[in-house]
Amino acid sequence: MLPELGALVSRLSNRPIAMNKPILGAHNFTRESGIGVDLVVKKPLAMFGTHPALTGRSGDVVLGKKSGKASITYSLEQLGVAGVSDEAMGEMLRIVKERNIAKRALVTIEEFREIAERVLAGAAHSA
Repeated sequence: MLPELGALVSRLSNRPIAMNKPILGAHNFTRESGIGVDLVVKKPLAMFGTHPALTGRSGDVVLGKKSGKASITYSLEQLGVAGVSDEAMGEMLRIVKERNIAKRALVTIEEFREIAERVLAGAAHSA
């Protein structure tokens, strides 16, 4: 109900809702780094002023230059990949950070899937 009302007000006023605005901003429940990544998933109210479910959403974790191993672990879980070594996760993290810096934008889940597949294929060959 609240997201629909916000969209209606935005449309009628011809003023878009800023992505970082509290409650209705598209990126309000998004985190890239640190302890926040774990809290986004397990205890959203410890991270956000309102629960993402209030607006029909959930917390989101993105990958970029500030990401850490918790972000990589979460993204691998989203892809259904388990049992990845710390060494492989470290390599994925290095590539994610390099790609983010090179393209000056967050790494998409599709790009991360390619990174993970490439790193895991390389790990399989060296084992």
